[in-house]
Parts: sequence; structure tokens; C-alpha cells
Amino acid sequence: MATGDNEDIFKRIRATLPQAWFPSSSENATPVLDGILTGLAWPWAMLYSLLEYTNKQTRLDTSIGNFIDLAASDYFGNNLPRLANESDSSYIARIKQEFFLKRNTREAFNAVEAADGTIEKITEPWSAVDCACYGRDQYDGTSLCYGSRTTPGTVFVQISKDASPSVVSYELTDIKAEGTDVMLVVESSS
Repeated sequence: MATGDNEDIFKRIRATLPQAWFPSSSENATPVLDGILTGLAWPWAMLYSLLEYTNKQTRLDTSIGNFIDLAASDYFGNNLPRLANESDSSYIARIKQEFFLKRNTREAFNAVEAADGTIEKITEPWSAVDCACYGRDQYDGTSLCYGSRTTPGTVFVQISKDASPSVVSYELTDIKAEGTDVMLVVESSS
């Protein structure tokens, strides 16, 4: 007997009946009553098992089947489908790996810069570190530009003249968040 199964629910219902009205359940003298109570216990046992199943689907680690696909679709849209014949555990591991990748941070952009060395400078117009105040063109020995608080979610990425804008654009599109505008600035050859 497990918690919430048909026998457990039957015993719980039976325990609520007045003791003086019926013989004890150990006597097995009430087959009709036991049949009726077992019938009443069945939907509650099914409801309890449904509740347990639903509770497991609320966390990625305990989800099974299509609920994992639903979670992946919820987090990543159509960008992370289940592979053919992929098990639940390996799909969950792939979702977690994709979920914890660094994205849309200066650290993520710097990782692209370190990978191929094509990014010269990253400027966020709303960042005080990147843009100085009026009348100053340098801060901490670095050349700065004018900032703007009207452009949140915009990043200017200056790439070297030898870099391929399409390759850099593809790499940056993969790590940027939806709604963030990444402007590529290519160095002039002069």
C-alpha cells in the first residue's frame, strides 16, 4: 500500500466511519460496504496519481516525455528541438547546457572577441564606463564617445577591417538577447 493508492484511500474513508455502526475492517464482515467504499476511493486515487504526475512536470529535472519538449519550446522557441531518438535525460542535459550559456553580457561579447580577435571595441551608449561626460574625451586613458540614455539595448561593436562582418554578425546574433540591437562598426582603411 502506497500513499494515495486505492487501498490507502479506501482505508482513510473507512477510518472516518463511526466505529459503532459497522464491524471493524479486520473482521472482513462487510463486503458490500467495502465494495462501495472501494468504488468511492477509486476516483480519489486517480486524482492523487494525476496530482503526483502533474507535480513532477513542474520541474525540468523530474519532467518526462512531451513536457520536456514543452519546456524547451517555452525557453528557446523552435531553436532547441529534441534530436531523433534522444532520451529524456540527455535532452534535459542539453536544455540545461543551453540555458546557462552566457548571453547578452559584456562577458559573452568579450568571449567572442577572445575567440577570433576580430572585435576591437565594444561600446554601450547607456554605460558610464564606455561614455564620458560632456567636455571630456578620455577616461582612464581610453578614448570614449558620447552616450545616450535613449538607446537602451543598443551595442556598438567595432570590428577590425580584416574581419568578416557576416561571420561576426552570426556569432553576435547567437549570444544577444531578443530586442537588443548590435551595430557593427567596421574600421576604415584610411
